[in-house]
Amino acid sequence: MYSLLIVDDEKWVRKGLRNTIDWVAEGIEVIGEAADGEEALKRIEERAPDLIITDIKMPRMDGLALLEAVKVRKLPAKIVIISGYSDFGYAQQALRCGAFDYVLKPIEETKLLDVIRKCIDELKQEQDTYDFMQQLAGYRRESLPLAKQRLLESMLLNEPMPARQRQTMWDTLGIGLDPERLSVISVHVYEWGDNATDASSRSLLRYALGNIAEEIVGAAGKTIGCPLDHHEEADVVLLQSPAEHAEAELAGVLSAFMEAAGRYLQAKLTIGVSKERDRNLLHVSFQEAVSACAYAFYKGAGSVYDAESLPRLDAQAQSVEYAGPAGWDSRLAHAVKLGHESMLRELAEELARHAELAVARHSPLMMKRGLASLLREAEKRLASAPGIDPSIELRIHLPACRLTELEGALLAALGGLQRMYRELGSRKHVIELAIAYIGERFADSRISMNGVAERFYLNPSYFSKLFHEETGETFSKYVARLRMERAKQLLKETTLKVYEIAEKVGYNDFRHFTKMFKECEGLTPGQYREFGVR
Repeated sequence: MYSLLIVDDEKWVRKGLRNTIDWVAEGIEVIGEAADGEEALKRIEERAPDLIITDIKMPRMDGLALLEAVKVRKLPAKIVIISGYSDFGYAQQALRCGAFDYVLKPIEETKLLDVIRKCIDELKQEQDTYDFMQQLAGYRRESLPLAKQRLLESMLLNEPMPARQRQTMWDTLGIGLDPERLSVISVHVYEWGDNATDASSRSLLRYALGNIAEEIVGAAGKTIGCPLDHHEEADVVLLQSPAEHAEAELAGVLSAFMEAAGRYLQAKLTIGVSKERDRNLLHVSFQEAVSACAYAFYKGAGSVYDAESLPRLDAQAQSVEYAGPAGWDSRLAHAVKLGHESMLRELAEELARHAELAVARHSPLMMKRGLASLLREAEKRLASAPGIDPSIELRIHLPACRLTELEGALLAALGGLQRMYRELGSRKHVIELAIAYIGERFADSRISMNGVAERFYLNPSYFSKLFHEETGETFSKYVARLRMERAKQLLKETTLKVYEIAEKVGYNDFRHFTKMFKECEGLTPGQYREFGVR
């Protein structure tokens, strides 16, 4: 709410201004009145108002002197002058000195409100500009690549931003792309490889993919990579301005990019390419690229799908999600609860056949989204079953597959879900399973609490609490203890070097292993081997 100070030497004018207008409805609070400029300045020093309505002719300090005093103090208040016809020359002088506007006496409510609303609009615009500049200053303090990514991500997702601010940020951050000719390339990782098993490592892999793409795909035109850590349908987005005389064709460099991703990062990719559009339609191009990438569900992963060469679909096919057979989610939840394997097979076959018959009515993206929604509904029904802790996340993990492979993939996923559903009745049993799993993998440097929680369909924070309650140790301390016990055994029974033992028990950093060992045993690994074996 904006604040207003009313200044006039006639009490009845002040009361009239306060009471005849519904200031609260305009988003304004009247914070006080003053009979002249001197009194007004005292009130301003106590609380600076956003708006000041003041008469020109007043004793001791008139409106013009008040205006000058406010200006000297560099206060951002908008000042509206009240002027009689005989004082019109003063009003014009006030405008030259920085008054926002004037209203002639006798005061008409509608005219005053028009002026006040213009003041409010300008105050809002100034606040937006201030917020924007503060944001821009924050971007400057961050790394430039991150600032660029934030801007591009907001444009891809069509987050609200005034066009003037977008233009300023685009220029200030040195995006370097032609705003009139932009293509969006959506990159989806359908196989992550052995080096990206949790959220953190996958985030790093997306960043690496963006860097590799800028170098390789850049041969076909200036390219900027934008990793997306929280988007289900795209892992990296590339923005490209095609070069007039490119060193290479886009199809060729995208193929080389996919090959490099597999060779160096063990990541397998599917790519979708949009048509060229200008900067203001980046969000449209992004959705087009994502939709093109989704053709992997119909035609197979590991390829480049260009929107220019894909079939043209009607508006309904591109906007209506696949719904699935009637009551399928309820029947699936029932079959899982009963442990009815033959019913699960029938349901998997039913859904696969139903989806195949619906291909002509839905784009691949709408088909995938519809299937995902259907499986989420089934998950909710299972999670609400009696005896299942609400903190447990029952998830149907459907691997990347083609529509023709849906039945087999779904059946495998449902079988795993059914087994886990039977085991989740006892929280003690869940932790026993987790301990056995950790016991087999504690020497793997990639093991993480989040990864184990996901393996057993548990919310990470809930799993952490449950694990501590059942074992008396935190996850990290438990894993560290297993590693130290194994390290002591290897120090005692083998002649392996200390750095080799560190690697064998899950520590890639030899110095970190030495530090952890000393904290646990009071000796370094070398000292333990020499005289501390017990």
